[in-house]
Amino acid sequence: MLTATAGLAHLRPHYTDETRDLFRVLLNATSIAEASLALQELRDVVPEKALITACNLREVLHALPRSPFTMRVDEETLRRTFGLDKDVAAMSKDLPDHLELVMMTAGNLVLDLIVKDHGEKYFWTPIPMRDDCVNPDVVDLVVSSGYLLDEVIELVKCMGCVFNPRFYLSLEDWLDEHAAEVMESLIGELF
Repeated sequence: MLTATAGLAHLRPHYTDETRDLFRVLLNATSIAEASLALQELRDVVPEKALITACNLREVLHALPRSPFTMRVDEETLRRTFGLDKDVAAMSKDLPDHLELVMMTAGNLVLDLIVKDHGEKYFWTPIPMRDDCVNPDVVDLVVSSGYLLDEVIELVKCMGCVFNPRFYLSLEDWLDEHAAEVMESLIGELF
């Protein structure tokens, strides 16, 4: 499977202070209409290859299971398979770029993922989960880290969860796929 980590190298140079907010909307908005509007704005300043990467990253983030969710394996099997350290109701793994991925569990129920970065903790799931799929601060870490996204994907697979995001080869593919949903969303907001 192609992971977004290799493609993130195309995205990182364009994920700047000027474009960060638009990328966050494209990658993370629960509204496909908002994501499409952000994409249209970004098309003027970001190369197509980086935007295709962003659209595919959006699909990856949205395909990950939403907390809380049930994993298909027991904690001990997951701990051994993924190489986690267990501490009470949390299991964690240090990543090579000094991030720490922590999973809060209760039996086979995954309460949430937490990303620790230099003493700061960022819950994967935003509260409340209305406008964003993932905590916006975590999106920044996903883009900047060379390891975080691959580790989260591998963790989800080790949990036995279905993970099958759609991938696109062009912006037109992405726009065509979501055109009906965008129109429905826009018309619904008008009336």
